[in-house]
Amino acid sequence: MIFTVADIAGLPDHPTTPQGVRKWLKTQGVEPRLDGKKFVFEVSGLPETTRLALLRRTCNELHLDPGTYDDAAHAALMEAAPSRRDRAERKAAMARVLVSLADQGVNWPDRQRLMAERFPDEAVSKPSLKRLLAAVEGVDPINYAPTLLDGHKGGMVTAEMSEDAWRFFMTEIREAAPEWPLKSAWSKVRDTAPEMGWDWPSWPTVWRRWNALDEAQKLDARLGKEATIKHLTQPALRDKTTIGPLEWVSLDGRTLDFWVDWGDGRAVRPVMLVLVDVASNYILDFELAQHENAASTVRLIKRVCERYGIFDRLYTDNGSAFAGHLVAGGNVHRFRNGGRKREGVQPLGICYHLGIKLHFALPRNAKAKIAERTFAALSRAVDDGPEFAGAHEGHKPGSSPSPKVVPVPVAKAEAVLRREVARHNRENGRRSQGANGRSYEQVFNDGLDARIMRKATARQLYLSGLIYTDVAVDRHGRSTVGHWTYGGAGTQQVLLPFHRKRERILLGRDPDDFSAPAIAFEANCDIICEGIEPVKRGAYDSVDGVRDAKRNDKAAKAAQAAAEAANNYLTDQERQAAWAAFEAACAAEDAPPEPPEAVVAGRFGAPLRETAAPAEADEETDELKEFHAGLDALIAAKKKARLGKGA
Repeated sequence: MIFTVADIAGLPDHPTTPQGVRKWLKTQGVEPRLDGKKFVFEVSGLPETTRLALLRRTCNELHLDPGTYDDAAHAALMEAAPSRRDRAERKAAMARVLVSLADQGVNWPDRQRLMAERFPDEAVSKPSLKRLLAAVEGVDPINYAPTLLDGHKGGMVTAEMSEDAWRFFMTEIREAAPEWPLKSAWSKVRDTAPEMGWDWPSWPTVWRRWNALDEAQKLDARLGKEATIKHLTQPALRDKTTIGPLEWVSLDGRTLDFWVDWGDGRAVRPVMLVLVDVASNYILDFELAQHENAASTVRLIKRVCERYGIFDRLYTDNGSAFAGHLVAGGNVHRFRNGGRKREGVQPLGICYHLGIKLHFALPRNAKAKIAERTFAALSRAVDDGPEFAGAHEGHKPGSSPSPKVVPVPVAKAEAVLRREVARHNRENGRRSQGANGRSYEQVFNDGLDARIMRKATARQLYLSGLIYTDVAVDRHGRSTVGHWTYGGAGTQQVLLPFHRKRERILLGRDPDDFSAPAIAFEANCDIICEGIEPVKRGAYDSVDGVRDAKRNDKAAKAAQAAAEAANNYLTDQERQAAWAAFEAACAAEDAPPEPPEAVVAGRFGAPLRETAAPAEADEETDELKEFHAGLDALIAAKKKARLGKGA
């Protein structure tokens, strides 16, 4: 097979100019000859490494996978006579072109015409080309020449290999780290095989069997179950051109790779929180914080909603800063805590108050978030920049600052990030879905013109910016959160019923100013009252404390006076009249009943007969008179005694 000097130029570890190639060929014992205007030479005279590199380049140009290099077959090729090797190389070149044309779907008439143009001195009839294809069927393109060598019988001699030895080889690969060399596993089995009585072939044979395995088998042995599933899972393709700006917004945070001084002299690796519009990849805004927390996330969402209006859906992961109550409170579907519904009072988040639907990415599926891809584009361009020279740490999230670290002021870090984010948004020539060469900013603004802005009201922004804590109400009508106590005279009467019923309430506070008045909600999210004053503790002997105590006493007296007026008590005279009526009613109930009149019972028998008149009573005797007088005296004494006890 004849090659030109230009075919060698540029190969790895070879001269890059034709003149340098000619000189190098002469040192290898190959004398190029001039054919027209080109220097050509026979490939059979090339060293093995050069021939292999030339074959790989040829396969790449033809868009063929070279396959696995067969050491034994090529060793047999190099032992053949030069004329036989040259014929094999010519046939191999024809076979590679023919296989490439077949893979591209070129029909047979065009294949014959193209082969005749490429190889004018060779037979390119259809039967001969079919025989050539049949000869290399199932053979890797890099091994076509040994296969097409005159006298080659086809096939390969299968080396003896014990199945237990291969199982041991695969098991050791599974238990080792993914980067462990396969040849180390082969040598380990090689040293174990004599003791176990195993047949274990040479390294090229084992290497060929390893490469013949399915990709899933190799991944499972190298990376394990979960990583294999992750590598083999085909991502769902979504058409972003079907959605408009602010319909989907992606949220995420990332620890930056440089150190920042927040003004207290400590070196801190800050966290950058971003909101990215999914339809356009436009970075809506970012927040720089000392750590990923819910309060910073709420501030970022509020700022974006104030500037662009309320967006429709928020897409994020289930980190504690994003799936907590400040952001996701009130949302039905959450991955945090395994989806269990929390008992008791449920704090409400900013998405609930602003009417934003919340969607969480599946665990360990960060690549699904547009914000993650945005960080990948920004991290190297920003973190490794010269602005942070001396403050750059590296890409290890858990590292500690060394004595040589000089943290940059937080104001400088924010200025650099804001500048780079603006440049990222304005960069033209974007090739993402629907961009068509426009910048992310242009894509966002063009789509924003057709969107009806959902303006957040002042009330929504106020409620969404609060942090909510479920608390109890004490007997004074106050609630305590940490070191802060809330409750005044104006809200005492509204909150005291929750103390009597032992019900907990939601207390909303401004996270940036705990001294601002709070707001209270019931467990069903109905508002109880607003303007709950914070109670400020003063010094033990403070004049202000005495003044506050007097003010509280005055408020209590005013509340008592208002309650007394509302109760509308009776005057003393009205009360005495009511008591007199009460006594009269009681006396009437205690009076003895009047005796009933005599009643003659009816007789329904025979008529009564006339009887004689009764005889006149005899005169009382002296003894009878004395008995009656004593009886009267006894009755009078008992009556007097009874009247005395009643007095």
